[in-house]
Amino acid sequence: MGTRGTERSGSCGWLGKARAENECMRGHEPGKDLGEGFQQLAELRAEGRCTFIGNQDTYETHLETCRFEGLKEFLQQTDDRFHEMHVALAQKDQEIAFLRSMLGKLSEKIDQLEKSLELKFDVLDENQSKLSEDLMEFRRDASMLNDELSHINARLNMGILGSYDPQQIFKCKGTFVGHQGPVWCLCVYSMGDLLFSGSSDKTIKVWDTCTTYKCQKTLEGHDGIVLALCIQGCKLYSGSADCTIIVWDIQNLQKVNTIRAHDNPVCTLVSSHNMLFSGSLKAIKVWDIVGTELKLKKELTGLNHWVRALVAAQSYLYSGSYQTIKIWDIRTLDCIHVLQTSGGSVYSIAVPNHHIVCGTYENLIHVWDIESKEQVRTLTGHVGTVYALAVISTPDQTKVFSASYDRSLRVWSMDNMICTQTLLRHQGSVTALAVSRGRLFSGAVDSTVKTVYKFDYFLIEIKAAQTVALSGDGPQGEEEAT
Repeated sequence: MGTRGTERSGSCGWLGKARAENECMRGHEPGKDLGEGFQQLAELRAEGRCTFIGNQDTYETHLETCRFEGLKEFLQQTDDRFHEMHVALAQKDQEIAFLRSMLGKLSEKIDQLEKSLELKFDVLDENQSKLSEDLMEFRRDASMLNDELSHINARLNMGILGSYDPQQIFKCKGTFVGHQGPVWCLCVYSMGDLLFSGSSDKTIKVWDTCTTYKCQKTLEGHDGIVLALCIQGCKLYSGSADCTIIVWDIQNLQKVNTIRAHDNPVCTLVSSHNMLFSGSLKAIKVWDIVGTELKLKKELTGLNHWVRALVAAQSYLYSGSYQTIKIWDIRTLDCIHVLQTSGGSVYSIAVPNHHIVCGTYENLIHVWDIESKEQVRTLTGHVGTVYALAVISTPDQTKVFSASYDRSLRVWSMDNMICTQTLLRHQGSVTALAVSRGRLFSGAVDSTVKTVYKFDYFLIEIKAAQTVALSGDGPQGEEEAT
């Protein structure tokens, strides 16, 4: 369309309307009325095209009133504008996709940083907890050392300590390692120099304590923690949290019988007068030993709590329960005396020559005269439950050993009721003690069993070993040095 058409386009109604529409669209915010404007333009296009037919003269006249000629240029501009907007929109889509990708990567990085931070916090908490436990153990050890120093000072002031005697010192000679859980009970078969240990790993290990100092066999059969061990003749009896008692033949180390003994875990076992006594919750059962069989003879009642301690000495059975020790006549199975204690449940009992000794939940050791049944002393020093007691007697003196939750072993002289030595060799609570030929064995929560020798006995062992070595018949193995 020429200049004349452009000049006359001002009179074209459709062109004016289109321009007005264009100005309207440009004057509004993008996206607000844009769709409506496009719709109106689409309607203009849909109305059709110019249908004029004529010559040059009539054409010029027609241009003055034609509604379509002026619209061609505007529609072309509109198409160009559409194309530009489409290209710009595609670019924006690419930018948005890139930003989303970066946002995803940033989110992943933040998640990784959060996990790393949580892990570091967990490690920090664990280290802090371990440091707190180490600090508590250090304070406990320091308290025990202070108590020991106080005892030594008291003995010095009283003139009891006397000169240093190396024969009174007990040494830790070695460690038996092999259990996969805490050791809860020990028992010695002196005729074969065997030590039996029961553990949370549900096994009983058999240790050679004379030649190889190694595990000879692992006995398996219980479905629960092994809590108690006892020997009668050539039979080993084991009690467990699975409520059973298993009978083992010591000669071939084989299981020969299993007895469903109690409705609750079997905590303690002791034998005397060809009878086996088993302790559990508020009950002691008495079994007649008939070969490999156990025949229930009687159940002792009147107990107020778990029977965690059982000891047979001479013709009497001593049972420990909550703040109570009951003394039973083994022949009649009647209770003949009751000792009242303090300090919570009785966890351990020992009966040296002239005394009855018990260890309690609240760190105390009570001592009674065996004849008068009068309490003569309360021994303090432990800072944890006294789990086990053992006695080593010689013609000259009697020593009582106490094992505690505080990881220590204490040696008490029954002549003057004074702690003469404290041994700190275990890394966990000391739970069990056994004595054989002047040697003390201790089991602990650290899964180990340690051997403690009196110094003079230790010297005898060394001299004997040297003599055997010179003869060429010495042992081929030895226990782990500590």
